[in-house]
This record gives sequence, C-alpha cells and structure tokens, in this order.
Amino acid sequence: MLLRISLILAILVGAGTIFVTQKMAREHFTAIRDVRDENIKGRATEKNRAEKSEREHTATKQVLTQTKDTLTKTEEELNGKKQELATTQDALAKNKADLAKAIDDRKAAQAELAKWTATGYTPEGIKTLADNLKKTQDDVAALEDEKKILNRNISVLDNRLKLILGEDEYVVKLPPDTKGTVLTVDPKWNFVVLDLGSDKGMLEGGVLMVHRNSKLVGKVRIKEVMANRSVANLMSGWKLGDIEEGDQVLY
Repeated sequence: MLLRISLILAILVGAGTIFVTQKMAREHFTAIRDVRDENIKGRATEKNRAEKSEREHTATKQVLTQTKDTLTKTEEELNGKKQELATTQDALAKNKADLAKAIDDRKAAQAELAKWTATGYTPEGIKTLADNLKKTQDDVAALEDEKKILNRNISVLDNRLKLILGEDEYVVKLPPDTKGTVLTVDPKWNFVVLDLGSDKGMLEGGVLMVHRNSKLVGKVRIKEVMANRSVANLMSGWKLGDIEEGDQVLY
C-alpha cells in the first residue's frame, strides 16, 4: 500500500514537473517567437527605410542632373548672348565708321561741287565739254590710224623703190622678233605661203629663216605681201633640207 502511494506521489510529482517544464518551455518559445517577430518587423522597417532612402537618393540625383543640364544650357545661352552682343558691337562700330566716311565723302563732294560752281560751268555745259572731248579723242584716234596706214604705205613704197633701184647692200628690215609658220609648200615652183602679212609688218624682199626643231632648214625671201599672208620664194644656196608645212620662220 505504501509503495502504491509512493508510486502515485512520484507520478504526480513527475506530471507536475512535466507541466511546469512545458509551461516554462511554452513561455520561452513564446518569448523567442515574439523576439523573432519583432526582428522580422524591424528588418522590414529597415528595408522600407532603406528603399525610401534609395528612392530619395535617386530623385536627388535626377534633380542634380537636371540642375546641371539647366546650368549648362544657361551657360551656352549666356555665351550665345555674349557673341550676339559682340557682333552687335562690331556692327555698331562699322556703322559708325561708315557714317563717318559718308560724312567725309559728303564734305569732299560738297567741296568738289563748290570748285565746279566756282568755274561758272553748269552740269549741261560740263556734259557738252565732255562730249566734245570724246569726239576730239575719237578724231585723234582716227588720225593716228590714218597716220599708221600712211606710214605703212610709205614704208612699202620706199622698200619697193629701193628694190627696183637695186641699191647696193640694201637689206629689207622686218619687225624684230618676227615669228611665223609655213602654211603651204610648193616644191615644184619653190615657194611657200606664210601666216605673216602686212598686219605683221612684212615687206617685199624681206628674208626669213626656216627652222624645224631648232635646226635651220633654209631661207626664204618674201615675194608678195597680203593682209595676213605672204608668199615667199626659197633662196638658192640656202636649202639645207626639205621645207615642210608647220616649219617655223624667224627674222
């Protein structure tokens, strides 16, 4: 009987111990769970706070970038305005210089007009004088042309007369540095046609040397002179080769 009571008491004590242990464990687990939940809640709060801070940082960077872009644009506009101002100032300075020159030109024109007015001539009279001067100049030019023609005819006649008279040691003088080309060659009759005429100062009896590639081919004497052509005979004893079209003649 005593053993049974002891066993019952031992069972009751064990059950109590288990109950107390379970209660303490439950309270401990509850405390751990509360701490865990609190930690989870704290981490979530910290995460939200970090995300908010990141968003604020991103927004701040965007604002800063926009501010920099605005500042750059403002500086560019300012530089543009400075350039426009410099251009305007240069144009203003040029306009002032042009105005000063125009004033000086006006004063000079007025002074020149005063000189003309002092002569007593009217614009119509000056125009008449100018027309008369132009006519006189044209007349002088015409006389000069006639003089050249007369001198040319005199030279031709004088040259022909000396050739006819056969003056001793008479040499027909042609314009210095005369250069021309052989246009036609007639070997049967021993004459050539040159592109030199009276317009180049050619005279009957004038002698020209025929060259090809800087070598003397022969000599020709002018027989007939036309406006822009001459007929010349090959001089005997001076034919050093066959004369060909395109050969150069020199005086």
